Amino acid sequence: MRTYMRASFRQARRAGTLAAALGAAFAVAACDLGVFDPGTIEYDDLFDPVAIDPLVIGAERNLGRAISNGRPGGAFGVGAMLTDEMVHSGQFVGIRDHSDAVVVPDDVPETSTRWAHAQNARVTAEEAIEIISVVVSDMGGDPSASAPVVTATLWAGFANRVLGDTFCSATLDGGPELPVSAFYERAEQQFTDVITMGGAAGTPDLVTAARAGRAQVRMMLGDWTGAVSDAQEVPMDFVHEVRMSDNSTVEYNGLYESYLQDNQHSVWGTPFGQYGTDLSGVQTTDGDPRVTFSSRGPTGDVFIGGDGRRENWFPEKYQSRNDNLPMARGAEMRLIQAEAALVGGDIPGAMSHINVLRDHHGLPHVDAASTEQAWYVLQRERGIELWVEGRRLPDMRRWAVTPGYANFDVVRREASAQPPEEDEVRNVLDNPMGELCLPMNREERNSNPNL
Repeated sequence: MRTYMRASFRQARRAGTLAAALGAAFAVAACDLGVFDPGTIEYDDLFDPVAIDPLVIGAERNLGRAISNGRPGGAFGVGAMLTDEMVHSGQFVGIRDHSDAVVVPDDVPETSTRWAHAQNARVTAEEAIEIISVVVSDMGGDPSASAPVVTATLWAGFANRVLGDTFCSATLDGGPELPVSAFYERAEQQFTDVITMGGAAGTPDLVTAARAGRAQVRMMLGDWTGAVSDAQEVPMDFVHEVRMSDNSTVEYNGLYESYLQDNQHSVWGTPFGQYGTDLSGVQTTDGDPRVTFSSRGPTGDVFIGGDGRRENWFPEKYQSRNDNLPMARGAEMRLIQAEAALVGGDIPGAMSHINVLRDHHGLPHVDAASTEQAWYVLQRERGIELWVEGRRLPDMRRWAVTPGYANFDVVRREASAQPPEEDEVRNVLDNPMGELCLPMNREERNSNPNL
């Protein structure tokens, strides 16, 4: 098992306290550890066996907040806006900038909060690994055979994957600026640790989740052989989720809050408005059951967004604050296998994997007569299957390199003094942000002497 102990952790042990992210973990876990200030947890409380479950739960909760909380729905929500999954239909400037593909400063809340939450999820999980390992060892146990250690390590892997998926560059624990691949490499090692430890810990489902997560990051690192090796071990019906809840705002499914409780986000103006099924029954669409939305109210009235212009077509992907958020699914593994085949020039092989997925959903088979057509089928299928699950943003960055195009258009800037039908439409890769990612926040740069 690789360790991730940092100077801050060692100092905390000497000083007898550990603050910030770990304190939040205990607060979220709703476990009484006999402390009065959840922002600072005493040494003896942290290293008491009763703290193990709260630490693991806190790591999961902080990851849930990073991917979905806050307008426009955490890392998953901002990815939807930066790509072609959703269009802004409200009056919030920061969200509109993302939707318009305007370069967003590193000190605005839409950037700053997302970096902070995602890094907090990583730190919480990685420090939980260290603390629980110490507790298990002090009790005479083997940390590498501990289910809580395995679980925390899995959440750390997914937190690093989310950081890699969302941001343009990396930094780790006050170190220098690194390419974003540093997050993926860290995640790959953590998923490998889970796979190594999972047998002794008796956690086969977590091993499968780690194989799926490792396939995701290996794909982003360009290791298609490794990605396929992992993907083929994950069954079609496998799903690993972050549990969400309406117990507190930290635990809400923020995508439900943003999309169905708000009038700021719309399927209107996206290709998914054509691909899916309009549950209002008034739109002519392809009718794919994996993308559902409502463009009209119960009496046929047209919803208008908060900007007073654009139609607000509500996605029906998430139905409540309690809807869990998938981090890895067997369905995506079939698409990883398909893309790997296509990268290798095997069009029939790629279509075969896609059709295995479509068989699973009871959908008719697809085919492709050319390489360009095959890429379109793969990109469309992946977009539909993984719609608003936080996968489209890294997909677009990958496709900008190989094959170098993505033939999908989305509404961008508002046409001044014109009806919304005249709003600017662009190819999804025609993006002034260039890299389709968020910068690390200003606070990180100001506080880190190595940046």
